Amino acid sequence: MKAMKNTFTAALVLISSLAFAQNFEGVITMNTSNAEIKEEASLTWYLKANSSRIDIKSRADGYDSRYAIIIDEKGMHMIAEGHVTEIPQSAIATESSSQTRLSKEDGVMANGFNCSKEVFFDGKNQTTYWLTKDLSIGFDDIPMALRRSIPSVKTTGFPVKMEKRSADGKVLVSQDVLSVKSTSVSDSKFDRK
Repeated sequence: MKAMKNTFTAALVLISSLAFAQNFEGVITMNTSNAEIKEEASLTWYLKANSSRIDIKSRADGYDSRYAIIIDEKGMHMIAEGHVTEIPQSAIATESSSQTRLSKEDGVMANGFNCSKEVFFDGKNQTTYWLTKDLSIGFDDIPMALRRSIPSVKTTGFPVKMEKRSADGKVLVSQDVLSVKSTSVSDSKFDRK
């Protein structure tokens, strides 16, 4: 259960840098890592209108786990091993910190997308985003419920890659978007079974 709790916390951190817009329906796949809990995960994110489901396959601290997080008008729930657990608002409270943009470089390729590479600093950690404007979704579309421990920054574009580094340069959290596919998503994906 400890691994599931750590993995769930990491999932909230990792998935928060992805976004969904009401006008985007489709599937996003990505890989993530979290050095603090030694986690490697693959995520499949289903998006439709105001509904979002993230299927997560994770290995953290030597434990494998599979679960889903669903966010819609019914709230936010985790589904694992046949159990549905409501996630209280207190668990997803956002952290607020001032971010300073250190640099921006346009015309950089990342994960097959033309991006701007933007580096931000919060006084402690440095976060780099590779943002593309070639998709119909953007950074500002991130649901507030998912903005936990990831710097909120004033920028545009969709983050196809992200790295959060400590002062000594160690990668703390990273994500790489593998694909973004606009496709029809069945309403059944958001059932809590």
